[in-house]
Amino acid sequence: MARSLRVEYAGARYHIMCRGNQSRKIFKGDGDADLFVRTLGEVCVRNQVVVHAWCLMGNHYHLLLETPQGNLVSSMKWFQGTFTQRYNARHQLWGHLFQGRYKAKVVDGEDGHYFRTVGDYIHLNPADAGLVEQGHLSGWPWSSYPLYLMPPSKRPEWLRVSETLSACGIAKDSIAGRRAYAAYMDLCQQTVAMHKKRSPEALEWERMERGWVHGSKVFRERMLECIQESDPSALRHVGDADQKRDLGEAAAQAMLDRCLEYFKLVPDELHYLPKSDPRKMLIAGLLRFHFPVSAAWISQALSMGHYTTVSRAMHFYDKPDGEWRRDKKTILKLTG
Repeated sequence: MARSLRVEYAGARYHIMCRGNQSRKIFKGDGDADLFVRTLGEVCVRNQVVVHAWCLMGNHYHLLLETPQGNLVSSMKWFQGTFTQRYNARHQLWGHLFQGRYKAKVVDGEDGHYFRTVGDYIHLNPADAGLVEQGHLSGWPWSSYPLYLMPPSKRPEWLRVSETLSACGIAKDSIAGRRAYAAYMDLCQQTVAMHKKRSPEALEWERMERGWVHGSKVFRERMLECIQESDPSALRHVGDADQKRDLGEAAAQAMLDRCLEYFKLVPDELHYLPKSDPRKMLIAGLLRFHFPVSAAWISQALSMGHYTTVSRAMHFYDKPDGEWRRDKKTILKLTG
């Protein structure tokens, strides 16, 4: 199974998802759900983790989790291991409870839109599955949503609602604020029907459980830098296809910038150079040979027209004309 590289830093926020082994049902009753919530509360205290939202859906669960200490891996290892042991003891079972690794999609916490969307998605899961009728979302007991509608004294201390309310434009955790949030979520139930239609909102909803990061382009670039700083050789052993593509494109872009500097070119010039300019062909061949990026990406980055031009560039790179052999050797050194 392709593994993604974990992104850990102080204050990181994640959309965490995990299914039962072979998609089997995990939560068979209130006792199982209570055990999950108690264990979740323990890891929050033990590892100083914060939960912003959660929902249990029979054969899987969702969390919107924050790690002020940057300790996602150790926290989740203890949480899932402990819950599995307790669950198996409760049901007199043994072996794996969950299906492989949990998915931890890092969330842009600075842009309220992305944070709010994840919270909405988690709380609306029962509606999406057709388990509640319009306006009855609070009737699903295995979720943090009903707790959002209660006063703070009736909520667990480890559940933080302020950031979610703020992201929804609600200033205070007051009676009026909780009513406003209930009204907001009632309107959001329409998203459940909308996500089956072709619209920007629908596409975003469909992608919620895909990929490894949920945020702006700038945030994605920062997360790539975070991975590369913690593991300079990350591209060599990453297994997750989405991460491999993003890391590959980031590395290829950095190499492209170095090559342009060597040839004393600026990106704006590429558009005006012939599609088969020897410098373009040499750079394209280098990128295609040494980095896991598509021919289409290279063609667009170098303004080479149709991506098939990159195939010809590979032949040029393999056996460059005599006058370009020295340049090939030089730019090869740039790969480190």
